[in-house]
Amino acid sequence: MPETIFTEQVMPATGKMYRYAFSILGNKVVAQDVVQDCLAKIWQNRNKLKEVHNIDAWVMRITPNQCYDWVKLNRFSLQSGVDINRDDITAQETSTTDEEMLLNERLHWLQQVVGSLPQKQQEIYHLREVEEMAYQDIAEVLSLSLSDVKVALHRTRQKIKTTLEKIDTYGLAN
Repeated sequence: MPETIFTEQVMPATGKMYRYAFSILGNKVVAQDVVQDCLAKIWQNRNKLKEVHNIDAWVMRITPNQCYDWVKLNRFSLQSGVDINRDDITAQETSTTDEEMLLNERLHWLQQVVGSLPQKQQEIYHLREVEEMAYQDIAEVLSLSLSDVKVALHRTRQKIKTTLEKIDTYGLAN
């Protein structure tokens, strides 16, 4: 029975786990390793899966904890400044239209603004806007109250909005 829960409920969440780990660590290979470590820990404790009420929220709570453990152990190996959603650009991809260039610039500024937020706000924003998790699930994952999640998300959205408006108006981030 625990193997079925693992296969049917934990394994489908690996994509979310990877995106969350990548948003924290900024490194694809390390994020994959961390997710594998999470899956190994979950597998070792698979007999406890029956007791978990919300598997999705539970695995999303394990993921950042494992990321922080990895950072503590490998503090000097983590590369900073990795662009979250960009892959290597090939010669064919260099000819973009003006709209694509503006969209890429907007995405770049959004990543810069989100990256400048405090870690907790980045996590809340990622879980809500990227993973589309419910407020209650985010509260469970991050061990916060529901109102704390809502307030932090509101402040995060306001900060992003005002900063992007400044960039649009004045062409600078500060």
